[in-house]
Amino acid sequence: MSAVDLTKSFLGALFSGQLDEALALTAPEARFISVSPRESAANPLHGTFVGPEGAKAFFGGFGALLEPGDFTVEAAFGDDRHAALYGQFRHTVRATGKPFVSDWALITRVEGGRLTLYHFYEDSDALTRALC
Repeated sequence: MSAVDLTKSFLGALFSGQLDEALALTAPEARFISVSPRESAANPLHGTFVGPEGAKAFFGGFGALLEPGDFTVEAAFGDDRHAALYGQFRHTVRATGKPFVSDWALITRVEGGRLTLYHFYEDSDALTRALC
């Protein structure tokens, strides 16, 4: 399976609420990063989360902070080891009710048929504004 196909399968499982299926595609050493690998008091999604337990914390933090909305994949490309996807999303910050709208990009790496890197990029400034 190509890295693009595995990444799409991972996202499909996440979006359909099948966390166990998504975690089965995750290597023990996988790193999950949203924008910055360093933790930030200003953005609870920043930091590096490791392995399936880290993925649970990463996506659990997303769900606690944001009400998922539209998520569009405009394009995806890659090879057997790496995938790049990009598109747009529109979520709502639970605490403020404000929309968080952003273009996004995702870079993944696959080894041995499982994700070893999931690095998501978004407009952090737009999130900061929606949090206030």
